[in-house]
Amino acid sequence: MIHESYFWKKELYNSFLTIAKFRHLKRITEQSQVKVEKALMIGAYIIRKLDDAQKILPDFLTKKENLEFSESKGTIVDHINWHRIDTLYNFDKVTKTEKDWRFIINQIIHSFSLVFSFDSSDRLDGFLINSDKTKKHALFFLPLETLLMIFLTISEGDITQAHSHRQIIGNDRNGHPKFGEMKLTNAVYSYSDNFDLKTAILNSLNGEIYKRENE
Repeated sequence: MIHESYFWKKELYNSFLTIAKFRHLKRITEQSQVKVEKALMIGAYIIRKLDDAQKILPDFLTKKENLEFSESKGTIVDHINWHRIDTLYNFDKVTKTEKDWRFIINQIIHSFSLVFSFDSSDRLDGFLINSDKTKKHALFFLPLETLLMIFLTISEGDITQAHSHRQIIGNDRNGHPKFGEMKLTNAVYSYSDNFDLKTAILNSLNGEIYKRENE
């Protein structure tokens, strides 16, 4: 269980930095790609643990995003051929779907296919990804902008007001109420006065990477 979330959120911010900086590297190496893979997985895991510890808003991971995906061609996907995405998925037909942040985080944590996507200027613009469960069905495109937005939304805020509730889950044999676990039901997530999420993401994509105050 996470006791003090500050250090975990700082590590999440570091994951954001690693990924955002990679977009602007003049020379991409295998080592720099591995650093991004690690930042993705560590960041996603931190978000899951923060949610488990009720250190973020209870509805954060239910937020929806529009994702594009390409359906499987029906070929077996395994550790030998996962990188041959052109032969495994139908890129001639790209479909849109709505998925929540929890789904996105799980695709990263349980990623099977993970392919870097670059724009016409050879800059990172997202990831082609699926999990061990979804690999048979589709390959999803996770835009870099969406990923950075999720990471910063969580890393840069703190719960400043909270309300928790212990639900009644039934009655014992004497008719007395039985109570379940204490759950965070609603909260206020606050940011510093100088923080503007949209500006931070836009500037980071354009090369002026967001930096925390006093970092």
